[in-house]
Amino acid sequence: MGNDTRLPWLPLLALLGLVATTASAADELTLEGYFSAALQRSESTGIQLEQVHQAEERLQQASSAFLPTINVVASSTWIDPLPASAPQTPSTLSQQSSSRLTLSQPLFRGMSEYAALRQSRNLLSAQQQDYRGARLKLYKDVVQNFYTILALEGDIRNYKEEIRLNQEREHDIQARVRIGKSRDSELLNVQSTISTLQATIEQLRGQLLTAREALTFMSGLDASTAMRDTTVLPSKLESLTGYLAGIQNRPDVHAAQERVIASTEAVAVVRGGHLPNVDLNANYYLQRPGYLNDSKWDVTLSLTVPLYAGGTVQSKVREASAQRSQAELNRSLVVRQAEQEVRSLYQSVDLTLTQLQALQAATDAARKSYQAQLRDYRLGLVINLDVLQALTAYQQNQRTLDRAVYTARSNYLQLLASAARIPVMNP
Repeated sequence: MGNDTRLPWLPLLALLGLVATTASAADELTLEGYFSAALQRSESTGIQLEQVHQAEERLQQASSAFLPTINVVASSTWIDPLPASAPQTPSTLSQQSSSRLTLSQPLFRGMSEYAALRQSRNLLSAQQQDYRGARLKLYKDVVQNFYTILALEGDIRNYKEEIRLNQEREHDIQARVRIGKSRDSELLNVQSTISTLQATIEQLRGQLLTAREALTFMSGLDASTAMRDTTVLPSKLESLTGYLAGIQNRPDVHAAQERVIASTEAVAVVRGGHLPNVDLNANYYLQRPGYLNDSKWDVTLSLTVPLYAGGTVQSKVREASAQRSQAELNRSLVVRQAEQEVRSLYQSVDLTLTQLQALQAATDAARKSYQAQLRDYRLGLVINLDVLQALTAYQQNQRTLDRAVYTARSNYLQLLASAARIPVMNP
């Protein structure tokens, strides 16, 4: 009866345990949460966004070149009085006051204003791509730090497990030493191994502290925040061609292409200096001196034909052409670097995926070997050194496997980002 009265509480306890586990998982930091926090804190992406705003204003300024300018001009001039016999014209009055409303409308500037407008649009597009590139770079940095922390924590767990297994060996050997079945040297050997492993853990903790500080610097989150990895590796990668095709969608490649186009428009802008300018100027007078007081307006159509400016315009054309060649070379470099990055990451991930299955099999075999050596030692068939070597091999395989998993996940996400397959680039 006593047992029966407690049975109804079992589902409630299980439910409470499930809720506690769910709450704990919700408090853990995922890669997406880490990136979101880092994005809000990043000055680099903020600077790039402000540069986008500046480019938008420069586009607005380029558009204003097609619009007229309107001003109100007022002036008063006092002149030493001329003799009374001098003719009375507006220019000889001792006091000359005027006020007018002026309008200036550029009609033709050698088509350079249109080229300048297109250039501003290309530069705005390039700046927007730079902003997307800054987000992508931040994502890569977050991925690198996220998996560095997980890998270091995994190493520490594995070393602690190796210490625990060696401590079991230590207790076993101590008992055997007391009854004369083992030598003191065997006990000292195990104790030395434990001390070495503890020193290695302290070294790893120093590296983990540095990685955790980087987490706080990038995201503003507490350095002790627990992490949860949700990345799933594919069993096999698709062809390299598919990833290389995504290079054309990368922000840095887009930005480089837009700057090539903008530099081409820059050549057209300076070439406009060879062509004539046509301007329309109109004035409406509110006040005029002398007999012109009744004349309220005038309109002037002016044509300016450049003939010689000391070779300045042609020099600017050559300079702009050199800048266009530089932009084309930069685009070529950006594309080649992107291809090299994708190829390198692809090969690394592909090789690691191939190795993981072999590493898992090697780890399982090493664990079984250690268990077999332990049984044989207790039967007196092998010596303690054989057991320690099997234990070390087992733990080394386990650490290599865990490291390979974290490395593969990190490189896989880096590959997706480098091939423009991650949407974090977009605002």
